[in-house]
Amino acid sequence: MNIYTQFKILCLRYNVDGKNSKTLWNLIKPICLHPEFKKRNYSPFWHNDATTLGEHIMSDAIVTYKMIYKIKNRRKLDFINLKIAIYIAMFHDLYEEPWQNNIKSKGKKFKNLHGFTHPIEAVVNAITWFPNIFQDEEESLMIIDGIIHHMYPLPVRAIDEYAIELNNQEKFNQLPEIYKKMIFVSTYVGKVGAFSFRKSFYIEGRIMSKADKLVALRKEICSAGAYLSLITGKNKKLLTKKED
Repeated sequence: MNIYTQFKILCLRYNVDGKNSKTLWNLIKPICLHPEFKKRNYSPFWHNDATTLGEHIMSDAIVTYKMIYKIKNRRKLDFINLKIAIYIAMFHDLYEEPWQNNIKSKGKKFKNLHGFTHPIEAVVNAITWFPNIFQDEEESLMIIDGIIHHMYPLPVRAIDEYAIELNNQEKFNQLPEIYKKMIFVSTYVGKVGAFSFRKSFYIEGRIMSKADKLVALRKEICSAGAYLSLITGKNKKLLTKKED
């Protein structure tokens, strides 16, 4: 099944009509067709339970679009930047390695586990693979802050003098200093110990964060094992799942 067909099926699942699905697809198409995004639509990139990471990301983008469309129509809040919110949704979980049943996570310090560090990895990959989207400094800061804090009320690992054991540390090291500074500041504000506890400063990020919870809890996490895997990183269901 190609990416566009997957996207259309997800639009039907979330009751997004043809006109709006076309508008959204035109915005996210360059991201969806990138080789790294395509790779995340298949095993071993499972996300919540047996949903692929690509499906989860597109679902978040669809629900984010739907929420903002309703808000703009009902409350006339034209200052909400739809494009920025969709970029946050498309990038928020663009992390480096599959996290379920991944032996590479063994030996990492608790504070550096996937749940706390993957937003930083996602930012690094987004900037590396889609530099054209990060040309404007103000927009870049909005996108980065939204991605970093999409897990709220769960914390994100704050960047400090201790190694954070990123799976894409080399890519992080190669980022231009301006982006490193944005990431550092975003994780440092609200810092308590090794973690940053706050929601995004921007409404676009806060809306996307809410969409992420709705998608995961209402549509994707459908077993006790899936909830447990969020803590342990192990999902027995996937270990026995047959490849397509």
